[in-house]
Formats: sequence, C-alpha cells, structure tokens
Amino acid sequence: MNWMERVKRNVFPVSNEKYNIRKALDEWEYEGSMYDVEIAEEICELCDQPNIRYQFEIVNVFNNNTLLIGSECITRFKISVIDQSGKKMSFEEAKKKVKKDKSRLVTEAKEKSVLNTLVALAAKDNEFNIENFIKYYKERKAFTPNQLALLIWRLERARIDFKKSHFKLTIKRNREKEQLLRLEDWKLNRIWDCLSNSQKQFIIENKPRSPF
Repeated sequence: MNWMERVKRNVFPVSNEKYNIRKALDEWEYEGSMYDVEIAEEICELCDQPNIRYQFEIVNVFNNNTLLIGSECITRFKISVIDQSGKKMSFEEAKKKVKKDKSRLVTEAKEKSVLNTLVALAAKDNEFNIENFIKYYKERKAFTPNQLALLIWRLERARIDFKKSHFKLTIKRNREKEQLLRLEDWKLNRIWDCLSNSQKQFIIENKPRSPF
C-alpha cells in the first residue's frame, strides 16, 4: 500500500468527505497544539509513518475529530495552518510556523533533558549541591565555562548517561569569555562537544597554543 492509500484509509473514516482525498484533507486544520511524547515510538495517524516523537494535532472543522500527525505531513498534504487571530496562513507562512513550532519542541525537550540529568546527578553525587546550577540554567538556558567544565566532569565521574550537545555554554559577558580562555586544555577538551561552532572558532582564534 502506497502512502496516499494509507492517507485515504486513515482520513476518510474521520472526515465528512468520503471519496475525494483533497476535499477530505481540506477539512483539517493545524491550530498550534503539539506534543513531545519523549520517546520516538508513535505512529503518524495520517500516513502511518513510524517512530514519531513530536506530534502535531489537526482538527476537523466539521466534526471536531482530531488526528496526531508528524510535522512534515502538515506541509506535505497542505493541511491548513491557522494563526493566533484565527486566520488561515499562506503556504509559505504555514511552513515557517510549523518549522518554528517543531524547533520550539526540540529546544524544550533538550532543556528538559538537561534538567533531568542534573536531578540524576544530585541523586548520585551527595557531595554536590545542584540547586544553584538548576536555578542558573532555568534563568539562562546555558552554563558558564567553569560551571560547564565542573558539571561534565562530575557527570562522567558518576557515569550518568547524557548528551553533551544538550548542555550549552554562554560567553556573552567578558568575564565568561575570559573564563573560557583560561580553562586548562583537559577541561576544554571535556566540554568541546558542548560548544557552538562560533564558540569553537573564538577559542581557536584567541587561546594560545590551543590543541584544537
């Protein structure tokens, strides 16, 4: 069964239109409701694509039925996207909104992952007071160079599974830039995968004898 046949099989039973697939799809709207189920094991209720983590809810304007689908199906099947004022967006506007909404879900998921990792560290490392780090992260969504180097070292020492790319560095202030440039090479190497490309370039251009 090809993808369009799967769409027909899924959408006709919950739409008013039962024969014309374009007319049936035109009954549905995306109004901005979206969910992160955290584990990529859901199935798109429109096209049956597996391994969906971020679900986008579409609503039928005639019968209020709902489907939870992947973000790509919204643009692929030209599902109407509605802005906050209730106005239907153009196709290009809709693509931008869906992309922005998914990006927000991904960012929020990474932030939640960091907080969960910090809580796990606090449970295993009784000598470490994590509250200040959690408070700082909630305010700035990133860590200073010294904070990050300490956290990564303790996480690895505690053998906690985590993703370095989720831990972000901030060097907006001059003292944070100075901290970064003063880090010993072994500390810098430890946090290297946490840095953005521009932050890596900053080190390459400004740190004497950088090994990177």
